[in-house]
Amino acid sequence: MTRFIKSSYRDDIAGRAVPVVTRLSRWRVDGFRRSSDGATAVEFALVIPLFCLLLIEIFQGGLYIFCTAALEKATSDASRAVMIGALSASASTASGFRTSVVCANLIAGLSCDNVVTSLQTTTLSGSGTGFSKFVSADELSLVPVTMNNAQTDYCTGAPGTYGYIQVFYAVPVFSPIWRTLANATDWNGAKVVFTRAAIAFRNEPYTTANVATGC
Repeated sequence: MTRFIKSSYRDDIAGRAVPVVTRLSRWRVDGFRRSSDGATAVEFALVIPLFCLLLIEIFQGGLYIFCTAALEKATSDASRAVMIGALSASASTASGFRTSVVCANLIAGLSCDNVVTSLQTTTLSGSGTGFSKFVSADELSLVPVTMNNAQTDYCTGAPGTYGYIQVFYAVPVFSPIWRTLANATDWNGAKVVFTRAAIAFRNEPYTTANVATGC
Protein backbone atom coordinates (compact mmCIF):
# COMPACT_ATOMS: atom_id res chain seq x y z
CA MET A 1 0.00 0.00 0.00
CA THR A 2 2.87 2.44 0.83
CA ARG A 3 4.42 2.29 -2.61
CA PHE A 4 1.08 3.14 -4.22
CA ILE A 5 0.63 6.24 -2.11
CA LYS A 6 4.14 7.70 -2.57
CA SER A 7 3.80 8.27 -6.31
CA SER A 8 0.93 9.83 -8.18
CA TYR A 9 1.07 7.27 -11.00
CA ARG A 10 2.24 3.73 -11.56
CA ASP A 11 2.77 1.94 -14.84
CA ASP A 12 0.54 -0.99 -15.64
CA ILE A 13 1.61 -4.01 -17.66
CA ALA A 14 1.18 -2.16 -20.96
CA GLY A 15 3.39 0.69 -19.79
CA ARG A 16 0.55 3.15 -19.35
CA ALA A 17 0.33 5.50 -16.39
CA VAL A 18 -2.41 4.49 -13.98
CA PRO A 19 -3.55 6.85 -11.19
CA VAL A 20 -3.00 5.63 -7.65
CA VAL A 21 -6.74 6.02 -6.94
CA THR A 22 -7.54 3.54 -9.68
CA ARG A 23 -5.01 1.05 -8.37
CA LEU A 24 -6.33 1.49 -4.83
CA SER A 25 -9.88 0.82 -6.10
CA ARG A 26 -8.69 -2.35 -7.79
CA TRP A 27 -6.97 -3.42 -4.59
CA ARG A 28 -10.17 -2.89 -2.61
CA VAL A 29 -12.25 -4.87 -5.12
CA ASP A 30 -9.73 -7.70 -5.02
CA GLY A 31 -9.79 -7.59 -1.25
CA PHE A 32 -13.59 -7.69 -1.29
CA ARG A 33 -13.51 -10.78 -3.49
CA ARG A 34 -10.96 -12.52 -1.28
CA SER A 35 -12.78 -11.62 1.94
CA SER A 36 -13.70 -14.71 3.90
CA ASP A 37 -15.02 -13.21 7.12
CA GLY A 38 -18.68 -13.53 5.98
CA ALA A 39 -19.63 -9.92 6.77
CA THR A 40 -20.49 -9.16 3.17
CA ALA A 41 -22.71 -12.20 2.85
CA VAL A 42 -24.54 -11.27 6.06
CA GLU A 43 -25.12 -7.70 4.89
CA PHE A 44 -26.35 -8.96 1.55
CA ALA A 45 -28.76 -11.39 3.24
CA LEU A 46 -30.16 -8.56 5.39
CA VAL A 47 -30.60 -5.98 2.66
CA ILE A 48 -32.02 -8.06 -0.19
CA PRO A 49 -35.23 -9.17 1.61
CA LEU A 50 -35.98 -5.56 2.57
CA PHE A 51 -35.35 -4.42 -0.98
CA CYS A 52 -37.65 -7.12 -2.38
CA LEU A 53 -40.35 -6.20 0.16
CA LEU A 54 -40.09 -2.56 -0.90
CA LEU A 55 -40.58 -3.54 -4.55
CA ILE A 56 -43.61 -5.66 -3.66
CA GLU A 57 -45.19 -2.76 -1.77
CA ILE A 58 -44.57 -0.37 -4.67
CA PHE A 59 -46.20 -2.77 -7.12
CA GLN A 60 -49.15 -3.39 -4.77
CA GLY A 61 -49.77 0.29 -4.19
CA GLY A 62 -49.43 1.06 -7.89
CA LEU A 63 -51.92 -1.66 -8.80
CA TYR A 64 -54.47 -0.33 -6.31
CA ILE A 65 -54.16 3.24 -7.60
CA PHE A 66 -54.38 2.04 -11.20
CA CYS A 67 -57.55 0.01 -10.51
CA THR A 68 -59.13 2.90 -8.62
CA ALA A 69 -58.54 5.37 -11.44
CA ALA A 70 -59.85 2.91 -14.05
CA LEU A 71 -62.93 2.16 -11.95
CA GLU A 72 -63.79 5.82 -11.46
CA LYS A 73 -63.76 6.43 -15.20
CA ALA A 74 -65.87 3.35 -15.95
CA THR A 75 -68.38 4.32 -13.24
CA SER A 76 -68.65 7.86 -14.58
CA ASP A 77 -69.34 6.58 -18.11
CA ALA A 78 -71.89 4.06 -16.82
CA SER A 79 -73.77 6.65 -14.77
CA ARG A 80 -73.94 8.94 -17.77
CA ALA A 81 -75.54 6.20 -19.85
CA VAL A 82 -78.17 5.61 -17.16
CA MET A 83 -78.78 9.32 -16.66
CA ILE A 84 -79.66 10.06 -20.28
CA GLY A 85 -81.55 6.80 -20.89
CA ALA A 86 -78.95 5.55 -23.36
CA LEU A 87 -78.74 1.96 -22.14
CA SER A 88 -79.11 -0.69 -24.80
CA ALA A 89 -81.31 -3.77 -24.49
CA SER A 90 -78.24 -5.77 -23.43
CA ALA A 91 -78.24 -3.79 -20.17
CA SER A 92 -81.76 -4.75 -19.16
CA THR A 93 -80.36 -6.99 -16.40
CA ALA A 94 -77.74 -6.41 -13.73
CA SER A 95 -75.41 -8.90 -15.38
CA GLY A 96 -75.86 -7.30 -18.78
CA PHE A 97 -75.29 -3.84 -17.34
CA ARG A 98 -72.08 -4.97 -15.68
CA THR A 99 -70.62 -6.63 -18.74
CA SER A 100 -71.88 -4.39 -21.55
CA VAL A 101 -71.67 -1.01 -19.85
CA VAL A 102 -69.32 -0.98 -16.86
CA CYS A 103 -66.77 -3.56 -18.02
CA ALA A 104 -66.85 -2.22 -21.56
CA ASN A 105 -65.40 1.02 -20.21
CA LEU A 106 -62.72 -0.61 -18.06
CA ILE A 107 -59.10 -0.31 -19.07
CA ALA A 108 -57.80 -3.38 -20.86
CA GLY A 109 -56.18 -5.86 -18.52
CA LEU A 110 -58.71 -5.59 -15.71
CA SER A 111 -61.00 -8.58 -15.27
CA CYS A 112 -64.78 -8.14 -15.43
CA ASP A 113 -65.07 -11.08 -13.02
CA ASN A 114 -63.65 -8.79 -10.32
CA VAL A 115 -66.35 -6.14 -10.77
CA VAL A 116 -69.38 -5.81 -8.49
CA THR A 117 -72.11 -3.28 -9.31
CA SER A 118 -75.00 -1.78 -7.38
CA LEU A 119 -77.47 0.65 -8.97
CA GLN A 120 -80.27 2.05 -6.82
CA THR A 121 -82.82 4.78 -7.48
CA THR A 122 -85.08 6.88 -5.32
CA THR A 123 -87.31 9.96 -5.34
CA LEU A 124 -87.19 12.89 -2.99
CA SER A 125 -90.95 12.85 -2.48
CA GLY A 126 -93.86 10.47 -2.90
CA SER A 127 -93.24 6.75 -2.63
CA GLY A 128 -89.47 7.02 -2.42
CA THR A 129 -87.52 7.60 0.75
CA GLY A 130 -84.86 9.92 -0.64
CA PHE A 131 -81.13 9.50 -0.37
CA SER A 132 -81.51 8.50 3.28
CA LYS A 133 -82.28 4.98 2.03
CA PHE A 134 -78.60 4.64 1.15
CA VAL A 135 -77.47 5.60 4.66
CA SER A 136 -77.42 3.45 7.79
CA ALA A 137 -79.96 4.04 10.56
CA ASP A 138 -77.40 5.86 12.75
CA GLU A 139 -76.47 8.05 9.76
CA LEU A 140 -72.79 7.35 10.34
CA SER A 141 -72.12 5.16 7.33
CA LEU A 142 -73.50 3.94 4.03
CA VAL A 143 -75.59 0.81 3.80
CA PRO A 144 -73.03 -1.90 2.90
CA VAL A 145 -73.23 -3.66 -0.44
CA THR A 146 -72.95 -7.43 -0.50
CA MET A 147 -69.99 -8.37 -2.69
CA ASN A 148 -72.12 -10.72 -4.75
CA ASN A 149 -73.62 -9.62 -8.07
CA ALA A 150 -76.56 -11.98 -7.56
CA GLN A 151 -77.57 -10.01 -4.45
CA THR A 152 -76.93 -6.39 -5.41
CA ASP A 153 -79.57 -3.91 -6.56
CA TYR A 154 -80.15 -2.94 -10.16
CA CYS A 155 -82.72 -0.28 -10.95
CA THR A 156 -82.27 2.23 -13.76
CA GLY A 157 -85.13 4.40 -12.57
CA ALA A 158 -87.54 6.59 -14.49
CA PRO A 159 -86.89 10.06 -15.92
CA GLY A 160 -86.44 12.54 -13.10
CA THR A 161 -85.63 9.96 -10.42
CA TYR A 162 -82.38 10.03 -8.47
CA GLY A 163 -79.81 7.31 -8.92
CA TYR A 164 -76.88 6.08 -6.87
CA ILE A 165 -74.39 3.78 -8.53
CA GLN A 166 -71.58 2.00 -6.72
CA VAL A 167 -68.99 -0.06 -8.51
CA PHE A 168 -66.37 -2.16 -6.75
CA TYR A 169 -63.25 -3.86 -8.06
CA ALA A 170 -61.53 -6.72 -6.23
CA VAL A 171 -57.82 -5.84 -6.33
CA PRO A 172 -55.62 -8.93 -5.87
CA VAL A 173 -53.42 -8.72 -2.78
CA PHE A 174 -49.93 -10.21 -2.91
CA SER A 175 -48.28 -7.96 -0.33
CA PRO A 176 -47.84 -9.48 3.15
CA ILE A 177 -48.26 -6.04 4.72
CA TRP A 178 -51.50 -5.34 2.85
CA ARG A 179 -52.84 -8.74 3.88
CA THR A 180 -52.45 -7.66 7.50
CA LEU A 181 -53.08 -3.91 7.55
CA ALA A 182 -55.46 -3.33 4.63
CA ASN A 183 -58.16 -5.73 5.85
CA ALA A 184 -57.75 -8.04 2.89
CA THR A 185 -60.66 -10.41 2.55
CA ASP A 186 -61.21 -13.81 0.95
CA TRP A 187 -63.27 -13.43 -2.19
CA ASN A 188 -63.78 -16.09 -4.86
CA GLY A 189 -60.83 -18.07 -3.56
CA ALA A 190 -58.34 -15.17 -3.46
CA LYS A 191 -57.15 -12.47 -1.08
CA VAL A 192 -58.43 -9.11 -2.30
CA VAL A 193 -58.99 -5.51 -1.27
CA PHE A 194 -61.99 -3.73 -2.76
CA THR A 195 -61.63 -0.32 -4.32
CA ARG A 196 -64.85 1.64 -4.83
CA ALA A 197 -66.24 4.35 -7.07
CA ALA A 198 -69.67 5.92 -6.54
CA ILE A 199 -71.76 8.63 -8.17
CA ALA A 200 -75.16 10.12 -7.23
CA PHE A 201 -77.12 11.66 -10.08
CA ARG A 202 -80.56 12.61 -11.36
CA ASN A 203 -81.97 11.07 -14.52
CA GLU A 204 -82.61 13.45 -17.37
CA PRO A 205 -86.25 13.89 -18.55
CA TYR A 206 -85.71 11.59 -21.51
CA THR A 207 -88.79 10.38 -23.39
CA THR A 208 -87.52 7.09 -24.82
CA ALA A 209 -85.34 4.37 -23.37
CA ASN A 210 -84.39 0.87 -24.47
CA VAL A 211 -84.31 -0.46 -20.92
CA ALA A 212 -87.44 -0.91 -18.83
CA THR A 213 -87.54 1.18 -15.65
CA GLY A 214 -89.42 -1.30 -13.51
CA CYS A 215 -87.56 -2.08 -10.31
